[in-house]
Amino acid sequence: MLLESKVEVKGLSGLSKSFRAAVESIGKEGDMLFVGSPFTCLPFAEFLSYGIRDFPLKPFFMPSSEASKIREIVKDEGYGYQLGKLKAGTDYRIVTLLGGLAIPKYGVPPKVLKEAIDSLPGKKDKVAVCFQGSLRSPEWTNTFQFKYLIDTDLTVAME
Repeated sequence: MLLESKVEVKGLSGLSKSFRAAVESIGKEGDMLFVGSPFTCLPFAEFLSYGIRDFPLKPFFMPSSEASKIREIVKDEGYGYQLGKLKAGTDYRIVTLLGGLAIPKYGVPPKVLKEAIDSLPGKKDKVAVCFQGSLRSPEWTNTFQFKYLIDTDLTVAME
């Protein structure tokens, strides 16, 4: 079931706290898989990993639908969270889809992505984190039935 309430928070700390609350309500144990487009989504997966750093979840990142390229996200003291070695998880409790997947340039069809995710081990409750509604279309919400969809608005003011 998709959470239908709206909470207004500000900035990256608000995004981090919203993500943390969603993960905490689902369960804090097992492995977490972030799935996103190459280049643009990885920094968000690393950032969101920081927000759940004290949970007994092990974060991983899968670029697009390429399960053979799953890597662990590891804490590198003094630098933050970084992409680690190729290594698949064993019990994906939560799968977080990142909004870059819906960018036409990367062309990841939701049904193809779902097949790749379904082939992985674990219960896999789904969370979406996106900007400007990129994962709100029925094509995505009907395919994945997100437990939470965190949709962030981006406002840029230049003076």
